[in-house]
Amino acid sequence: MGVKKLRTETETTLDSLPEIPLLEILSYLDAKHAVETSMISRSWSFLWTLVPDLNFSSDSFKQLHVFDNFVIKVLSNRQPVQLRRLTFKRGGTCNAQMVKKVFDYAFLHGVKELEASIGYTIYNQGIWMWPIWSSDSLTSLKLVSKYAAGCPFLQPRSGSFKNLTSLHLVWVIIRDLDPFSGFPELDKLRLVRCYLATNGQALNVHALQLSEFTFVYCSQDVGHCEFTTPKLRYFKWKGSGLPQLKAHFPVLDTGVINSNGRSSRKNQEKMEFDNLLMMFDTLQAAKSITLSAHVVRLLALFPVNGIRCSPFRDLRFLKLDFKVHHIYIETDSKLFFSETLQLVPGVKAYLLHKSPDAKCTIINYLKEESPCSKEYV
Repeated sequence: MGVKKLRTETETTLDSLPEIPLLEILSYLDAKHAVETSMISRSWSFLWTLVPDLNFSSDSFKQLHVFDNFVIKVLSNRQPVQLRRLTFKRGGTCNAQMVKKVFDYAFLHGVKELEASIGYTIYNQGIWMWPIWSSDSLTSLKLVSKYAAGCPFLQPRSGSFKNLTSLHLVWVIIRDLDPFSGFPELDKLRLVRCYLATNGQALNVHALQLSEFTFVYCSQDVGHCEFTTPKLRYFKWKGSGLPQLKAHFPVLDTGVINSNGRSSRKNQEKMEFDNLLMMFDTLQAAKSITLSAHVVRLLALFPVNGIRCSPFRDLRFLKLDFKVHHIYIETDSKLFFSETLQLVPGVKAYLLHKSPDAKCTIINYLKEESPCSKEYV
């Protein structure tokens, strides 16, 4: 069989494939590779212009200006069909107008899921703001930057994002005290290394449909938090300290408290311990609780056995997360894994006093999970 005949038969086979499954396949590709499929056969020449998902990543390009030009050409030549998902990831220093063009295109075409990750932006008018104010189509939004960026949409404007269910923010500035009540359908909220410019006042999380909340570090300690989230099932707090938590989680399944104690000094440990007990009271409905090594140390430092009853009545799982090799006691003092294990018996006795059948496990620095055996306790 000749090469020409084989090529013709291959093109005929490809041309006969249904269009809709092909579009779904192309949606998984990086935009650069999706465009390159136009070389496969004639019928594929413009197939990429109809894909419902666009995935832009500067990692596929050696030069950033070539990537920028490619993005503009793709947006200019794509057919005016609805956009289901758009991902825009760009390293280096990005022109703010470039980000705005991508966002404007996404919202004009009814994007449902939007993810953007940038390094730095060229902007000479104060703090740069993510170019988004409202959207009726958006259901999932993830914004990542390498420096603190403003978010003009974080304020209590009812119905601004009436269909948004998932919000993931990294390095954004939160100024409003009630930033999430404008998302009536919000189900999952994740805040990572955000800057809270609330002047020491309580941060309010008012989201009646919220089921998952994750907080991972912050540019400064958070003193107070108030939650109005009656449907919350998953709560995770990971930071250098613990806030005063005012909330009621009647249907909570899982609670994770991970404090590394880096910001604690001896005169602050008692305050952090008091905040920990307040957090326990808030999480009392949980079926599973995970505690970091520093939290275990706090409980051992201020014994509560015989003084205060554990609030956990229905615990099924207690996980002690000792993944780090050591925990900091003070700036120049550490408590190592073997020493941390010695604190387990008292902590376990207190927390499981009302849940004696709960399974207790320890997660070591190799991320291996093993039972709290007699060897440990």
